[in-house]
Amino acid sequence: MFHLVVVVCMAGSACETLRAPTPYPSEARCAGQAALLAGIVRGQHRPGRAFRYEYTCTVNARNARAAAGQVAAK
Repeated sequence: MFHLVVVVCMAGSACETLRAPTPYPSEARCAGQAALLAGIVRGQHRPGRAFRYEYTCTVNARNARAAAGQVAAK
C-alpha cells in the first residue's frame, strides 16, 4: 500500500501540504490521486495563478517487509 503526501504551491509563495487519509494499492493510483488533490487546491484560489505540485508515494514499511517474503509484525 502506498501513502501519499502532496505539496501544492500557488504562485511560488503560498504552499499547502496534504496527506491522503487512506493508502492506495498501486503507485499509479497514488500518482493519479496526487493530481486530483492538486487540482482541488488550485480550484480554491484565484483563476489564472501559476501553481506547481510535488508528491511522494511511499510504501508502508510493514507491507514492504511482507512483500519481500518476511513476516509483518502485528
